[in-house]
Amino acid sequence: MSYKVLFIDEESLQHDDFEDHFEKNWPEAVRVCMFPAPTIEEMLEQIEQLHPDAVIVDYQLNDKKEDISYNVCYNGVELINAINEQLADFPCFVITSYDGEAVGDSNDVNLVYVKKVLNFSSEDGEKVSFAQRVKSQIDKYRLRIANARKDISSLIAKRERGEATVQDEERIVELDTFLERTFDKNDSVPAGLKQLSNLERLNTLIEKVDSLIDKLN
Repeated sequence: MSYKVLFIDEESLQHDDFEDHFEKNWPEAVRVCMFPAPTIEEMLEQIEQLHPDAVIVDYQLNDKKEDISYNVCYNGVELINAINEQLADFPCFVITSYDGEAVGDSNDVNLVYVKKVLNFSSEDGEKVSFAQRVKSQIDKYRLRIANARKDISSLIAKRERGEATVQDEERIVELDTFLERTFDKNDSVPAGLKQLSNLERLNTLIEKVDSLIDKLN
């Protein structure tokens, strides 16, 4: 099973640190380094085209601009928030020398790491290297997608047999919403199945009752 990890930083030296850390701690992973795009919209487009399994981004993308000539109008936390708005629970990480600011901006402090993690490994006394933490998050995300596919297939089969409850159908919509917010759009449920059949039955019953009341009046 292949893995592709994207690293975004405005410094080529940080790219080298990233490459060295992953080569030492997770050499099987495909590593891609990029400079941040000027706007967050452009950056999101590039990420979608690249289709990575995880994104690691520096917090201060305008801190040292020796390798880029333009201003970057967003920080790493803002980029991660934008990614998660499109891709639910997608594996993202922020590395920074300004952990206080980054933690304050982030919705999840567990996603923020200080840059020195790229210089440490299990051989340096760390129980789990940063690279292996990234792999663990990817594996958990992939497992959630696999479980969602399995559950939604089972529920759709139940619905086709006419056995689905309202709770089952609500769960189908919930799982479908999650699967639509992954890179693989083919997981989404056909539009016709998104309508709650139990709700349709209830609406039909209400219409019949209203019609009967009208006749009695």
